[in-house]
Amino acid sequence: MDYLVRGKFVVTMTRDGAAGVIRNGAVAVSGRDIVEVGRYQDLKTSYANAAVVGSSRHWVIPGFVNAHQHGKGLTDFQLGGKDDCFEISRFAAEPRAGIDPYLDVLYACKTMIEAGITTCLHYNSSRSPETYDADVDERLRAYRDAGMRVSFGLDIRDRNHIVYGDDEFLASLPPALREQAAERYGRSRTAAPDDYFRTARRLAGSLDGDGGRARLFLTPAGPQWCTGDLLRAIRREASERGLGIQIHVLETKYQRSYFLREYGRSAVQWLAGLDFLAPDVSLAHGVWLNREDTRTTAAKGAAVVHNPSSNLRLRSGIAPLTEFHAAGVRLGMGLDSSPLNDRPDMFQEMRLAANLQRIPGAGPGLVPLEAIFRAATAGGTDVLGWGAHYGTLEPGKRADLVLVDSRSIVEPYLARHQTPVDAMVYRGAAGAVDTVMVDGEVLYRGGKHVRLDEKALLKEVKQKIAPAPRRKAGGLEARLAPRVRDFLESHEEYPVDPFYKFNDAG
Repeated sequence: MDYLVRGKFVVTMTRDGAAGVIRNGAVAVSGRDIVEVGRYQDLKTSYANAAVVGSSRHWVIPGFVNAHQHGKGLTDFQLGGKDDCFEISRFAAEPRAGIDPYLDVLYACKTMIEAGITTCLHYNSSRSPETYDADVDERLRAYRDAGMRVSFGLDIRDRNHIVYGDDEFLASLPPALREQAAERYGRSRTAAPDDYFRTARRLAGSLDGDGGRARLFLTPAGPQWCTGDLLRAIRREASERGLGIQIHVLETKYQRSYFLREYGRSAVQWLAGLDFLAPDVSLAHGVWLNREDTRTTAAKGAAVVHNPSSNLRLRSGIAPLTEFHAAGVRLGMGLDSSPLNDRPDMFQEMRLAANLQRIPGAGPGLVPLEAIFRAATAGGTDVLGWGAHYGTLEPGKRADLVLVDSRSIVEPYLARHQTPVDAMVYRGAAGAVDTVMVDGEVLYRGGKHVRLDEKALLKEVKQKIAPAPRRKAGGLEARLAPRVRDFLESHEEYPVDPFYKFNDAG
């Protein structure tokens, strides 16, 4: 079907990074492609038979890209968890409810589409080696059914399953607790390497990255969880098959301490020594990258995916966004399945990123709002390997776009000189999303899903959630968590120089 998508502003996001705003513009869509972009008055005659979507109160933007998330439709808080230090959170005493992997991802797609997210990176979170392939297939099926574009990442880890330094930690425990901890947490939940690469090869041959809406990524859990041999094998596989890679890197200060203690250098320098870093690699979080790490990342052409909400909720820190931007690091934005208000909202995430960089003082160097908007749209498609055909609104690109109802942004008044990009970052919210189109297909219009049956999905999710089991007081987690905390704190002997200087408590 042909569409003419119109709005008071069309934000094209050209490849050179400029916003490229067209006033009273429109995007002509034929099939799944954008065929022309220009003024609405000029295009409506040429495309008289096209269905008109939008109005003078709407703004047309490229679809948002959630460049790092784990496919959790129900957040950890909803399932029973509480925010804590990342390394401690998995040992929380509170039990978690369970949900079917297909339904969880389908519900995640529902909420992301409502927020104007057309593309995402799914960083898979395995439950066990036995269910690995079945979980992957079910989660991929959910993205197909929802119609979202996805770079689907296969997770793997082969060391440090409990803390950073399992052998030392387990040796410090009383025998009975050591045995219980090793039994429950001391084994990988992912597939073994041979099975992992077998699955990757199967999927690489079946996912159509150019013609379809899914492509394969390799997503090793992180350098602290993966041996050098495994990462070299992943690097070879990705290079041979043209696959993208995303990896958690220096999310927390404890990961920084581990690499300094074990290798005498940072995780980024260790990865560089493995010849792992390249333009097809993105580093999720990067909170504790130092200046040398940032320069190395930029020089290798690798990207960083910024997750400000998650970094705050999990007490990881504030990433040095201004340093990344100044060094020329390619940037994406992610929600990490733990957004600040427990609901996906890329407007809010951009606003948080913009404000967290405002360190005290009057010095220059802030990242422009347009660059932050780019990271959440065109920058994300580039990071996730879709940049050649997606991410900007220009002829020849696929039609992934969003209509924003501007009334909540501009009413009762907005000065004429404020740009639509700045206004969306300062005042936008997910509730303003009116229409979402992926590959020329309308998935959401007028606040209603077109492909998904929202009521039926919500009913099924409610029916199939397995309530959190009861846990006895003083169970394994309650005994293990304080010891994990003590172990982490005892190894934080390396000085840190955080990007953001907090007030002197004295």
